[in-house]
Amino acid sequence: MAFLTSLTRATTRAELVADGITDHEIRRAVSGGTLTALAPGVVIRTDLLDGTPEQRHRELARAWWRRQRSSEPRRALAAVSAAAALGLPVWGLDTTRVVVTEFAARSRSRTSGLTRLISDGRAPSTMVHEGVLVVTPARVVVDIARTADRIAAVVVGDAALRMGLCSLDELAVELSLIHGMVGAAQARRVIELLDGKSESVLESRSRMVFLDAGLPAPELQVELYDQWGNLVARVDFYWREQRVVGESNGLAKYSGDDGIGRVLYEKQRSDALTELGNRVVPWGWKDLEDPKLQKNLIERLTAWLA
Repeated sequence: MAFLTSLTRATTRAELVADGITDHEIRRAVSGGTLTALAPGVVIRTDLLDGTPEQRHRELARAWWRRQRSSEPRRALAAVSAAAALGLPVWGLDTTRVVVTEFAARSRSRTSGLTRLISDGRAPSTMVHEGVLVVTPARVVVDIARTADRIAAVVVGDAALRMGLCSLDELAVELSLIHGMVGAAQARRVIELLDGKSESVLESRSRMVFLDAGLPAPELQVELYDQWGNLVARVDFYWREQRVVGESNGLAKYSGDDGIGRVLYEKQRSDALTELGNRVVPWGWKDLEDPKLQKNLIERLTAWLA
């Protein structure tokens, strides 16, 4: 099926049919594993997928946008779909539908098939990103903050600040526009928690877990030097008074020659930090996902930070 080599993004059935591809050819490619269906009527070459929910939803949302842009020019990708299009993480968010906003006299929402349509009574705040009309990053962050899980919203907001997609001042402006809307109070609380120094989903999530456990707030991304002024490490979390280093490891596991090298590097790094008089606490995704492991992690940090 020579047509597959020209597919470099998610594509709708209508686009394929317009290029002379038959439904039989599409079904055969999907059943053979060469194409993956992202949703009814939307496919992508399987070898283009990187396994992340961000890419999967981004491709789906962009394909939806191309399909409807001529008939609904006043609509823009919003919330989780705009976040994915902008390259923001979508951990913990509902990615089952493409979220779209249309600017209308009053705010309401409705769901139909693949799409969740939100009628937004606020003045439009959109931008074109890589050829797709999306809600601006500050509004994306605030809307997710008022409607989604608190920790998932912090993950998005931290990333938006870190990537320079919006500023705290822009977020404050958007907060001023949602007075009286559902979730406005929650959004204000979430925005107060944001920190652009968090460099990953795991770091943002860890900050919130520690906050909820009553642990003191750490400094983020701290450079530690030896007595000769040589940089030893830049650590994720640092409780300076107690000299405790926290290291979040987003890798699920180490394997192969590269994995062995990584393990040795992390051991040497931890030893060097210990020689400076610090105690080092590492953790990974499993330590937050498993309640028992999370409890053990919190208890260990609590004891060392007392």
